Amino acid sequence: MASTSRNASRRGNARNTQSQSQHTQSQILESTPMAIDNQVLTMINFILCHSANKVPIKFTDLTASVDNRNEAIKRLPLVSQLLEETYGIKLIQLDGAPKRYICVAEAPVASTAELTSSQQKHQALLYIILTYIFLRGNKIEDEKLYAMLTMMEIDVHEEHGYFGDDIFDVINDTFVNQQYLRRERSQLSPYDDPKTFFSWGPRAKCEITYQEIVKFASKLFNQDASFFQQQLMMAEGVDNPEMMETPNESIDNTESYNVTMDTDSQ
Repeated sequence: MASTSRNASRRGNARNTQSQSQHTQSQILESTPMAIDNQVLTMINFILCHSANKVPIKFTDLTASVDNRNEAIKRLPLVSQLLEETYGIKLIQLDGAPKRYICVAEAPVASTAELTSSQQKHQALLYIILTYIFLRGNKIEDEKLYAMLTMMEIDVHEEHGYFGDDIFDVINDTFVNQQYLRRERSQLSPYDDPKTFFSWGPRAKCEITYQEIVKFASKLFNQDASFFQQQLMMAEGVDNPEMMETPNESIDNTESYNVTMDTDSQ
């Protein structure tokens, strides 16, 4: 799981507004011959200071940091360019309204040693969840997800020796708010009660590849990566429908094995 604050923190503390402002001005002015102004710097500072928690940045909040909405719109392409060139951070607009953006680090985390203890635990849990969604055709009912975790002795409503006592909130609040998971309510038929489903969120698709998940699943289930090629083709087909000539039924391989928790798999 890439850390959007990692690249920025190597050049300065994004949470210290005053020092970040000075750092931003000097570094950007040295790295680009393009003309910039204080509003561009202000927008960059705002994004850097609000990117560490990975919660999407609302366009209305971003425009409030400068003179007006139109000025922000004119400067946004330059702001995006400078963030990528100077800090290795891509500014990606999310689908839907209101207009929101997420910051994604171009370079992935090279080792879990770069993460805090809490981040390591969240990463392990996230990879387990994303892997299960991947194996189940990229969409899974919430109760089935919780049941799978229970099979792994991870009760989302009970304290866990490794993941702690807030697993349900991490899944439904943290991962959803950070856009790693997409949660939606849908009704399969007029006679069914609406159900909640999880799928990969836009941040997960930007930061994590299906090949990484195949590698993780191979370790988790002690199987060769080739065992998951059908799921890999299906997942890629969901993102690229033109690749799918005929639909395939998803295969759930997770129920065929006794899964043991290996928190060092990543």
